[in-house]
Amino acid sequence: MSGPLVLIPTAIQDDQRRAFSMGKNYVRSLIGAGAAPLLAPVTLDARNLRTLYELAGGVMLTGGADVDPALFGEAPHEKTAGIDPDRDRAECLLARWAVADDKPLFGICRGIQSLNVALGGSLIQDIPSQWPTPVRHNGHYDGAARDEVLHTVRVEPGSRVAQMLTASEVGVNSFHHQAVKRVAQGFVVTSRANDGVIESIEMPGKRFVVGVQWHPEEMSESRTDMMNLFATFVNSITNG
Repeated sequence: MSGPLVLIPTAIQDDQRRAFSMGKNYVRSLIGAGAAPLLAPVTLDARNLRTLYELAGGVMLTGGADVDPALFGEAPHEKTAGIDPDRDRAECLLARWAVADDKPLFGICRGIQSLNVALGGSLIQDIPSQWPTPVRHNGHYDGAARDEVLHTVRVEPGSRVAQMLTASEVGVNSFHHQAVKRVAQGFVVTSRANDGVIESIEMPGKRFVVGVQWHPEEMSESRTDMMNLFATFVNSITNG
């Protein structure tokens, strides 16, 4: 039996903006969990994007550059960069469709931010200037390895994330300067860093609507707790 299709909106991310790209560890993790990734260019119009969405059993939103603050009613911070209108449009559409249809939806790093904004939330645009903290959230600025644990997150007991990680506190990697600020209606916060920065959200009552701020795909090859995020997501598609 073939695995379920998981749609991943895929942006143009190379320096010359000539190629669509997707981190291989997102794909590896989904395949390892039994899914078949379906990469969809974010430049598709809504009708063709919807066609691919209908084929897929679930949607995954991945990491990348900043979400446009205009989407939550703010002017851009001086550190906001890499805004991609096509990506913002595609990810917001997919997030809203999936929540409305109760189709499993998993957001990672930028993905948690897109998910929150699509449903009416807002973001901290730049943690270093707007949320001063000694916690290492932006490991890409100081050369951290992709699977290096940079800080811990405290997980809410009884949450979906707690069930998947099977721990009340876990070590995570971290490569972001934006984060969830005002949480969109319908979501609950399920983990935070020690400085209070939101690290995961989920939507109770849905089959699977979860966002995490760290990058589990970079740690899933060696850590069963991180692989379990992908496995539970895929199981929610196959088992309803």
